[in-house]
Amino acid sequence: MRKISLNKNQQYWTIQILGWFSLVFVETINYTFFIIREFVWEYVFQFCFLALTGLITSHFYKVLFIKPTIFQKSLSKIWGKALLDTFFITFIMVCLTFIPLVFSAPEFFSTSEFVIHFLGQIMNIARYVVVWIIIYYLFHILDRNRIISQQNLIVENLAKTSELELLKSQLNPHFLFNALNSIKALVLIDTTKAREAIIKLSELLRFTLNYEKTPLINLSDEIDEVVKYLELEKIRFGDRLDVNIDLQAETLDAKVPPAMILTFAENAIKHGITQLPDGGIIEIKSSSNSQTLKIEVSNTGELKENESKGIGLKNSTRRLQNLFGEKAELHLQSKSPDKVSVTIVYPLKYNNHA
Repeated sequence: MRKISLNKNQQYWTIQILGWFSLVFVETINYTFFIIREFVWEYVFQFCFLALTGLITSHFYKVLFIKPTIFQKSLSKIWGKALLDTFFITFIMVCLTFIPLVFSAPEFFSTSEFVIHFLGQIMNIARYVVVWIIIYYLFHILDRNRIISQQNLIVENLAKTSELELLKSQLNPHFLFNALNSIKALVLIDTTKAREAIIKLSELLRFTLNYEKTPLINLSDEIDEVVKYLELEKIRFGDRLDVNIDLQAETLDAKVPPAMILTFAENAIKHGITQLPDGGIIEIKSSSNSQTLKIEVSNTGELKENESKGIGLKNSTRRLQNLFGEKAELHLQSKSPDKVSVTIVYPLKYNNHA
C-alpha cells in the first residue's frame, strides 16, 4: 500500500477544513440531542456557514497578522499575541455572522436583545477560535523547538567532527619527524640554534594541545605560532622556503579561530613546497575595512582537484560560519598557474554562535 505524504501547505488545509467543519458535527449533535432535541436542517446550514466563516477568517487573519517572526520571541510575548488574536478573530467572525440580519431584519440591531445575542455569540464562537489558536501556535512553537534541536545536534556533531580533525592536526607525525630530524642535524652544527629550535617546537606543541580551550584568539598570537612553525620548517628546507608576512596593523587585535591559519600554512608546506624541487614562497596577508576581516595564505604550487573538495576545507568553512555566521566565507583557488591561495573573509562585528 502506497503511503500518502502531504507537504506543509497540504497538511495546513487538511487540518483547517477538518477542524472547522468538525464544528458542524459537534454543534449538530449538541442541538439535536441536548438543546432542541430534534434534527433541524436550518441549524445545520447555520453551522456550515459558521464553519466556512471560521475557515476563511482564520486563514486571512493568519496571512495578514500572524507573521512567522512572532514565534522567534519569548513564550510570554507569543501567548500574549495569541490572546489578542483570539479576540480579534472571534470579533470578526461574530460580525460576519450578523451580516445577513443587516438585510433581513435591520431593526434587530436597535434592540437590547441584539447586545445579549452578540455577547452570547462571542462566548460561543470564542470556544472554537481558542482551540484553533492553541493548535496553530503550539504547532509552530513545537516546530521551532524541533528546528532548534536539529541545529543544536548539527552544531554538536560539527564540534565533535572539528575536534577530531583538530586532534589529528595537533600532532602531525610527519612534521614532528621532520622537525626532530632537522634539530638532530642542527645539534651537530650549531647547538645554539638547535636549542632555539627545541624551544620553538615545545611552544608550538603546547599551543596545538591547548588551543581548543579558547574559541578565538588575537591574530597576532596566531601569527606568532605560525612563524615558529615556518622557522622550524625553514631548518629543513633552507633556501628552498621563503616566507613573506604582511599584516595590516589594524588587524593584529582582530579575533581568529586558533590554529586555523597554522593549518593553512601546514597545508601550504605539505601540498605546495614539498612537491617542488626548487621550493617556493609562502605569503600571509591580512586586511580589514569597517565591516570585514580578510586573511589570505598563498603558496607556490598547483591546485589539485581533490584539494578543493576535501573534508578539512568543508570543516573549516563550517567552523567559520559557526563562529561568525553565514557571512563568513572560505575560498581555495588558483591565483595564477603556479600560485594557490586560501582566503577567509568574515565580519568584524558578530555574535559568537559557538
